[in-house]
Amino acid sequence: MVPKGLLLQFLPPFSVVARFFVTAPLFGIAGTLITIYFLSKGLFNPLPAVHAFTLGFMAMTMLGALFQMLPVVAGATIKNPQRKAWITHVGLTLGVVLFVGGSLFYRREFTLVGALILFLTLYYTAGMMFLKLLRTESNLTAVRGMKFALLNFLMGLTVAVLLTLNLGGYADLPYWDLLLVHVAFMLVGWVFLLIASVSFQVIEMFFVTPPYPSLVAKFLPPLVTAFVLLKSFFPTESIFAVPLSILMIAYGIVTLDRLQKRRRKVKDPIVYLWRTGMVLLLISALLYPTASEDMNRLLVFLIVFGSFSLSIIMAMMYRIIPFLVWIHLTNAGDLNPPTIYEVITRKRVYANFFIHLVAIAFGTGALLLKSKELGIVCGVVVLLSFCLLLFNLSSGVLLYVRRVAQKGASPPPL
Repeated sequence: MVPKGLLLQFLPPFSVVARFFVTAPLFGIAGTLITIYFLSKGLFNPLPAVHAFTLGFMAMTMLGALFQMLPVVAGATIKNPQRKAWITHVGLTLGVVLFVGGSLFYRREFTLVGALILFLTLYYTAGMMFLKLLRTESNLTAVRGMKFALLNFLMGLTVAVLLTLNLGGYADLPYWDLLLVHVAFMLVGWVFLLIASVSFQVIEMFFVTPPYPSLVAKFLPPLVTAFVLLKSFFPTESIFAVPLSILMIAYGIVTLDRLQKRRRKVKDPIVYLWRTGMVLLLISALLYPTASEDMNRLLVFLIVFGSFSLSIIMAMMYRIIPFLVWIHLTNAGDLNPPTIYEVITRKRVYANFFIHLVAIAFGTGALLLKSKELGIVCGVVVLLSFCLLLFNLSSGVLLYVRRVAQKGASPPPL
């Protein structure tokens, strides 16, 4: 049951990853409630909801996963992982709460303090991880891609500093241009590239597929980074987004092909989540060149791209938590550890997948018909999806805690 190629001797404690994964859906719930409120009131302030999703949910999950992937996949061990994960988790949680709360209630002082905490936390964590990867001797394409993704994240974070200086009235810089550069680094350069890089390892490993073509795995990360840098010099020119769209489309098609050719043909809701994510990626890639034209087009792109990211992150969460429960209980001497779908049952994962599809359907209708009412219904369904995700992940974590307690040991605190 243990996938080949994992350095399990470097596996960090269970609580290192679990704390991030249990916290993330809470911010998804918060962002959804904010969105529903603004839609119902006819108000427009995307800043709090967008960052509740991108920082509170996406960054929380992705950085939490990297605390495991760096040592287990790349062999880049992190000393004192619990302490460093605690610093990251507390800083990210507190920073998002203050930043989102401040921007929601128009309290600039809270927004700026939250931003400062976020910058310190994210520079510390991403910088530490980037340096660890630079020193690793791993030749895996997934590891190489992680380096480029973290580099994009650090550059996008620097652009965020400039945007915050504008927000605080300490600078007078071209806001729209900076916003587009920030989106390019953080969504295409960081989120897309990290998902793609991780998939080079996990798609073949977990779903028994043919490996990605070497040209894709080798050249996608540097090409994405190069074209994101080029786009940053011409943020409002749609033509410079076209190469990035082509790269995203190429990756999406290749990934769908890998999944179609998997040797393990059993029906798996996690495979369906990956396929759904790839279809949404293809659509968002087609939308990306026009996203720089105005705020409405940018928001449509953000919604579709966010739905792609949510699909893949959900798929990864539903694979990682059960696997960690199984491997940690096995290492603790449990002679009958629960299997993947005994930790979180297949029916509950399918339920979350179908609710996710319903949300996508209502969201599509809301965008095409420009219907506020459908948008609110979509928000309610997304809220239900995040609540079920939280319940499922929490039940998996609690199963681990109970099994460890039954053996008379004290589980590490979350």
